[in-house]
Amino acid sequence: MVAPSFDEIKEIVELRLNQTHELLEEFEYDLKKCAPDEFYSFLLGDKIANKRVTIRDILGSEYMMLHVVVELSEFIKMGIEIGDKTVSGSLPEKTYEAHLKAADFELGYALLLEDYYWMKHRLAYLGEMIESDEALPESLRSVAVKIVDSFKQYKDY
Repeated sequence: MVAPSFDEIKEIVELRLNQTHELLEEFEYDLKKCAPDEFYSFLLGDKIANKRVTIRDILGSEYMMLHVVVELSEFIKMGIEIGDKTVSGSLPEKTYEAHLKAADFELGYALLLEDYYWMKHRLAYLGEMIESDEALPESLRSVAVKIVDSFKQYKDY
């Protein structure tokens, strides 16, 4: 499926970003915002190329929006430019650091909403990453394990 052009979904991207920004501000997260076109470029770029997750999937999921916005905010805090080469142009340690921070925030939000199904799904994803992702820097493997350990008591609810 071909992704819609930015012009076709600009209003939706702006709306979903604003909703997610408001939510993160309620949680007093130190948010660094990116522009809607940067967000779109990031999603179309090497981040989700050849993946099962589409732009529509992300825009349609509060959890995925939260994850991506936190991830992008963390990249911005590190001084990394947001665009279609954010992931490939960054050190793997920085990419995984931003990803793990976003995953931790996403799981915390799911716990707040008592969405144990989502937590189980995402904990399985993190567990798989810990077990088989050879690109995961060894220095961050313990961070990923700590995140899983802090939420694993809820995976069987």
